[in-house]
Amino acid sequence: MKIIEQMLSAAQYNRGMDIVIISTTSAMQEVYWQQRLEASKGQIANRSGLILAVHEDWPGGAGNGLGTLYCLQKAVERAKSTGVDLLQRLRDGASLAIYHTAGKGTRLAPLPAAENNNKPAVKLPGMLHIDGAQRPITILESVIRQTSVYAPARAGYVSVFWGDQIFIPTTDPARQPRAHVEILCQLSSFPSEQEWQTRGLQNYGLIAVDAAGNARQAEKISYGQAKKLLVDGVINADGGIGPSIGSFTMSALMTEALLAEFATELAQKQGKMDTDPHFWMPMALPLATYAEVMQAKGAKEPAAHHARIRRMLETLPAQQAVLGAMDVGADSYWWDYGQLTGYHGNCMRLLRDDEEGRAMRQFFAAPEPDENGAICIGCTIGRGRAFDSLLIDVACESVAVARAAVVGLRAPSLEGQGIIVYQHLSRTAVTVEDGGVIADSVLPPDERVSMHTQIGRHGGDDWHEVLAGNPVSYDTLHKRNHAIDPLAAEQLAIAQFASYQTGPSDG
Repeated sequence: MKIIEQMLSAAQYNRGMDIVIISTTSAMQEVYWQQRLEASKGQIANRSGLILAVHEDWPGGAGNGLGTLYCLQKAVERAKSTGVDLLQRLRDGASLAIYHTAGKGTRLAPLPAAENNNKPAVKLPGMLHIDGAQRPITILESVIRQTSVYAPARAGYVSVFWGDQIFIPTTDPARQPRAHVEILCQLSSFPSEQEWQTRGLQNYGLIAVDAAGNARQAEKISYGQAKKLLVDGVINADGGIGPSIGSFTMSALMTEALLAEFATELAQKQGKMDTDPHFWMPMALPLATYAEVMQAKGAKEPAAHHARIRRMLETLPAQQAVLGAMDVGADSYWWDYGQLTGYHGNCMRLLRDDEEGRAMRQFFAAPEPDENGAICIGCTIGRGRAFDSLLIDVACESVAVARAAVVGLRAPSLEGQGIIVYQHLSRTAVTVEDGGVIADSVLPPDERVSMHTQIGRHGGDDWHEVLAGNPVSYDTLHKRNHAIDPLAAEQLAIAQFASYQTGPSDG
């Protein structure tokens, strides 16, 4: 696909984002990502790009609305210390992107624990040249690479993306923004109730666009609620309707207006606001509709907040629309790696002999599957077979797997079907039950904790439980990992893998 070619070449030719800001969860992750992204310039970020990694230290969390503003504010201060006026560069036409990576990653547990709570460092099938060695690309790096295609049309705009989902648009990313805020979404005609349920639209923010391109948003509503809004004329779907991807772009004027409006909250690190209910909905919905929706969610004083946002909008030039939509295409590819089912499913999607499978292999620069439907990257395997499986950085004397996603393994042998094995080291044969997951967390100086689960389980539901085969709960391991430097742990894990000997049958 031509658009994937553009993604793969953007960093090398400085066609990606001029400024890349990473919002992390700890000071140690901040250091990790600053070093990692500096080391991969020309592959992920622009060779001449400015990288700014910061961490969110807001008690109780700021929400993705205030969190975006706080992240930007911290980046402004960080840049100022190096003599760079970030907001002036934005006014002058720089493209700036913020990537949110905060969160425990409970749905993906135990893989984030294997990266010492560094959720965006979870590994994917592509390879990068880092410090003289080949290393697997991470989720975050994949997202930065993918979203670079929007940079040429985002001069003077702040783009905000989430660090665990990749989407390949089928619409033109070079279209200039037409509104102060544009939300990325998948638009189509208004669906039937059955289509609504099948697509699970009640689980997403909803974007409705009129014929002129003006958008309105409602957060996670039922088909009946959406139909009522349409009948009552609150929303107009002549230009399409569909789920929000969550990512958005906003003008320099809107960015500075929001920073000024919420300056008190940002200075005091108080409050919690998300973009959909606290920014976009009061910008676009009438007071009565907004109050009804927010009161149903238990919000206090929605009318006062609605008035506050409307007063802020009065400071912006009236000639540009406030809220619009950027359609990525109803047939775009959307690869969500934020949960175990999605992680395994996307690894299997890479193997498929269809257009999407070929597009994914192009994006990750992965080889074609062999005669057994398997892809092996950087593997040393003595004997056995892998059917319909993805194996990366595996050293085993023998394997007998099917529908397996194995990313990092040192063991005498491996058996299993429909499994995930991640960063695992074993001196004995490894047999994983069907649908099982094994992931190791390395805790310097010399401890390795193996965690087990099933692909279909939700880590959030199990967070405080000690599952069968696990020495501790996810919560306990998360707390222990909080004190671990992810860079030091990664270097130790690499050294342990490098020193492992699988025996004389290695090829």
